[in-house]
Amino acid sequence: MTEKIEFLDARGERARLFPVLAESSKEGRTHSIVLACLAQIPEFSAALLGATGRKVGKRAKIEAFTEVAFAKKIEKGSRPDGLIVLDTGRSKWTAFVEAKVATNQLEKPQVEEYLKLAREVGVDALITFSNQFAPLPEHHPVAVDKRLLKKVELYHFSWYAVLTMANLLRLNDEVERDEHRFLLRELERFLLHPSAGLRRFDQMCADWTTVVDRQRTGAPISKSSDEVAKVVADWHSELRDLCLFLSRRTGAAVTIKLPSKHRTEPRDRLADDAEELAKKGVLKTTFNVPRLESPIDVEADLTSRTTRISMTFRAPGDKAQQRSRVNWLLRQLKDVDGDSIQIITNWPKRAAPTISTLADARENPDIHTHSARDLLPTSFVVMQLMSDGRKFTGRKTFIESLELLVSDFYTSVAEVVVPWREPAPRMRSAVEENNNTTETDDGSPLDAEG
Repeated sequence: MTEKIEFLDARGERARLFPVLAESSKEGRTHSIVLACLAQIPEFSAALLGATGRKVGKRAKIEAFTEVAFAKKIEKGSRPDGLIVLDTGRSKWTAFVEAKVATNQLEKPQVEEYLKLAREVGVDALITFSNQFAPLPEHHPVAVDKRLLKKVELYHFSWYAVLTMANLLRLNDEVERDEHRFLLRELERFLLHPSAGLRRFDQMCADWTTVVDRQRTGAPISKSSDEVAKVVADWHSELRDLCLFLSRRTGAAVTIKLPSKHRTEPRDRLADDAEELAKKGVLKTTFNVPRLESPIDVEADLTSRTTRISMTFRAPGDKAQQRSRVNWLLRQLKDVDGDSIQIITNWPKRAAPTISTLADARENPDIHTHSARDLLPTSFVVMQLMSDGRKFTGRKTFIESLELLVSDFYTSVAEVVVPWREPAPRMRSAVEENNNTTETDDGSPLDAEG
């Protein structure tokens, strides 16, 4: 039953945890259940709306509606899927909701229509949900007329981003009340069922194979071509999906490292990565994992059809021999497949790095020593490669092999190697506790008498 939403002069159905809808209405069922949980679980609403910059205090009240209709806007295209109302007691913030599931995509005309409607009726924002991925909520997968964003905010969440938020709240025991924890577990269970319509990113676009072949043969490609733009856009989607996957695997909020200009302008990120691909034939990213001292670097080299994943570890500064610094790392990797890992030793000054497989370094650690005995390794790069050209070229097998490589590297290296930390300073006698000596102006000991 619909009810009147007074301040908007509209009507809507309360978001139901058990919506009574036709079997074919997957979108309606999924977004109704998510919005109902959003209205009932404070920690969930704080996480999701907090990602848009909203502060959801303990006293805030959230209402959620579906099938919002306006008396003066009954024409096709002007009936948003939902409405969120955040009432802090001092002010109200409102957002339309538009949701797509399965393979349905958000379309520019519909998104822009809802932005216009929001501006006309005084709604603050439009939040969209779909299986399309975006690195940040403010990076929308649909490029809209920027003039429509002067008075209305626009945010996007993939369904797997919603699932990941719920999963992390539960894993990290951040939900206070038992009944809310129960609802969150049930929400996860529902979202993971095929009937909810969630899909991970599982294949690159049709232009992937063409771009890889051109890079391999040395044929020129343009950074401004549609095929390069599609490949880079899909790369960004896969990175976001992989980032969420790592978050669910580790129970920590894994993020993609982005320079400030890419955080504020996603089109610059697309253009810069397209230029990198056209000029150097590579796609790169860096993952930041909480409590992991070193970030994880990932690079897909289209020219050699090789995927590389690596971490850099600072060499232990308390070890004064080249061999002892190398052994520090080798001991920690003693159970890792030596043929699948490369070790790169970095030296100070202009000395060239030393490279070998982990297996070769185990057999002969002297490979990673330098003829200049006064030089000590400054850092080590641990790298794992996937160089199967056929898997790299395949639209699906590239994604599958990338995710397998990242998971394998994380379990065999990232969570195994304990980075060196400089030890705390040790206690010694304070200067005033030593009555037999004093110091000269340069700090050297001097007999107290003279």
